[in-house]
Amino acid sequence: MRRKAILLAMVAFLILLSATGVYFYKEIRIFGFRLKGFDSLVTPHFNILFLPEGRNEVEVVAKAAERAYAEVGRDFNFFPKERIPIVIFPDSRSLQQAFRWPADESNQGVYYRGIIYIQAPGAWIDDSEDVEENFYKNGPMVHEYTHLAVDKLSGGNYSRWFTEGVAQYEEERVTGYTLAQDFDIDKNEFYSSNEIIHHFDELPDVPSAYMKALAMVKTMAGEGGIAEIRKILSMLKDGALAEDIFFRRVEKAHLEGNFHPVTNTINGGDHVE
Repeated sequence: MRRKAILLAMVAFLILLSATGVYFYKEIRIFGFRLKGFDSLVTPHFNILFLPEGRNEVEVVAKAAERAYAEVGRDFNFFPKERIPIVIFPDSRSLQQAFRWPADESNQGVYYRGIIYIQAPGAWIDDSEDVEENFYKNGPMVHEYTHLAVDKLSGGNYSRWFTEGVAQYEEERVTGYTLAQDFDIDKNEFYSSNEIIHHFDELPDVPSAYMKALAMVKTMAGEGGIAEIRKILSMLKDGALAEDIFFRRVEKAHLEGNFHPVTNTINGGDHVE
């Protein structure tokens, strides 16, 4: 009876929000997960939601999240004051169902509208391994937290290929991880820049598409590295387009004779400060 009353109150609340044109996505989502039986762990910068059976894994996620907050935050000068929600799903299937992905699509994590969603470490890390270090270096936390930084620092003005490229750029910079560690990248599959810009989510060879997006971001960063990425995010917030910035950098590199024709990166574009 109590749950029914709560559900009725939630419906009334949603109707009120709809009528007034206000939509508190994060608050409503957190409330919804609590109704589904999720518990929460509050850390200095995160509100981590998890199912009771996954309680023994929450500390691993909490440590990785706070570490990402510090390391990614330092690179982007991004230190949000409000706690960021993280939702832990027990396995790949439950994460797929939450986003209605097809059965053959699997991700360790996803960022969406201010919330980070991830698979529990135990879903893919063997008990015999150093779970804490493995989860941080090979897991989704740095990647997804970087998506949050890109979203906020650009004012939401970014393209899918760009945020995926930046997330990989920072992931490689912080943890050393690249997709080549887990996927056989087809070196004969070269997507053009225009294919990445206009059809990123439709390209059949997903690892190759992601690696090309990374190469394009490295071109944009050039020798300026992460400092240049910060400048680009500021430009996006002011209304610039990532595509325009990319082509300007390519044109400049061609004029200077400093462009690699195979990888489509500016020589020295993988420079790290």
